[in-house]
Amino acid sequence: MKSFLLFLLLALTIAGCSSHTENGFESRVAATVNGVEITQREVNFLYQRTAPPGADAAVARNQRRTILAGLVRAELLAQQAKKMKLDQSPDFLLAMHDAQRRVLAGFAEQEIASKAKTVAPEAIQKIIADNPNLFAQRKLLVYDEILMQSVNVPFLESLNASVAKGASLSALLDMVNAQKIPFRRATRSLTTDQMEPALFKVLSSSKPNVPIVARVADKFSMIIMLHSIVPVPLEGPAAEQTATSLVNNQLRAVAFSNKMRTVVDASKINYFGEYKPEAPGTKGQQAVALPMPDPTRIQSQLRHQIAGAVSVGISFTAAILLLFASRSLLKGTLWLPKLWPARKEKASAESAGAYKYHEHRASIFVQLALLLIAGATLIAIAYDLLLLRDLLALWMIACSLIAGLLLGIGTSHLYVRLGLHRLAEKMRTFRWVPVMLFAGLLLTTGLLVTMRIVSQ
Repeated sequence: MKSFLLFLLLALTIAGCSSHTENGFESRVAATVNGVEITQREVNFLYQRTAPPGADAAVARNQRRTILAGLVRAELLAQQAKKMKLDQSPDFLLAMHDAQRRVLAGFAEQEIASKAKTVAPEAIQKIIADNPNLFAQRKLLVYDEILMQSVNVPFLESLNASVAKGASLSALLDMVNAQKIPFRRATRSLTTDQMEPALFKVLSSSKPNVPIVARVADKFSMIIMLHSIVPVPLEGPAAEQTATSLVNNQLRAVAFSNKMRTVVDASKINYFGEYKPEAPGTKGQQAVALPMPDPTRIQSQLRHQIAGAVSVGISFTAAILLLFASRSLLKGTLWLPKLWPARKEKASAESAGAYKYHEHRASIFVQLALLLIAGATLIAIAYDLLLLRDLLALWMIACSLIAGLLLGIGTSHLYVRLGLHRLAEKMRTFRWVPVMLFAGLLLTTGLLVTMRIVSQ
């Protein structure tokens, strides 16, 4: 009986563990294809990139099932390809390399665009008010469009003459067919925010069912005829959502374009064979432009980086001077170019005469002034680095800070060696004013240089 109970308990434990494991497996895996797992995470990953906004549960479930069906078929084909040893072909390796490059490029583009600034709600309302054709006065236009690849000016003039006599669109198309000119006809229904402003201007000023013959530069010619214009205003939350999406897309595009220019300029790109700029057969022809670093932009970027590094160095030099001055004033000691404490006896021996330390103790007024100056200095340097964080590399900032430290120590050393501090000491309570003004001037100069660089 004891053995039977022990066996029964062991069986129940195993069944419970198996059930738990199976439930965990089912929550993680969506399907298995000949032992190969397709996970729920993979299905959700693809669903999030194709899901329509605001889809209900039934639509979402069916779309995930559709995605899973496609993954199962793809896995079956992939297994069959391995049986046929297609994964050992050179084309497979090239395709895998291209797919990896494109996926990584897509992730990088998405990450760069996500860092773009978002538009403020106040700006959204201004955009809606400044673009009535896209929102409050938005219209739906239904029109016929006939595109012709050739530009025959005498023939277009004859078409215009026929329109002036009251010719219909069908009569004009008969004339085009008589000249054996290939064309493409389509009936379009577009809102004012979906069409070119120039086309909207022409259609809105035309009469319904009256053809208009036009040419676009010397590229192609066209016949358009308006059927109807229906007001479809975009107001309230829908207008705000559309304006927000429109502006954010523009900001993301600008951010990506700027970052891409920076990446290209910072890279070394060489082209070979027929892709060289001076390759035979490309001279005298308009070749497709290939990504290349811009020397002018690179030089401008280098100048900005040098100016930014100098501004950081100037600001940190001022901070070091203020540090030395504050330390000496708070302790009532001589101003020595050291970051470590010095004995008063040694400082007195190095001075030209007797130094009365008790007469140079910092008053409450001086201490408060130094505290305010220290806070303003820290804020100014932090703001300086914040503005230049995207322009300067980390090693450039480190070099600027080291240079500022050395310049600050050197300037403080000269201040002591030249005896200029004794002139300031004669001012008694306000002996700290000259060096504070000098350091403040340096700090302000560094900030102004930084702001000028950022504004350019």
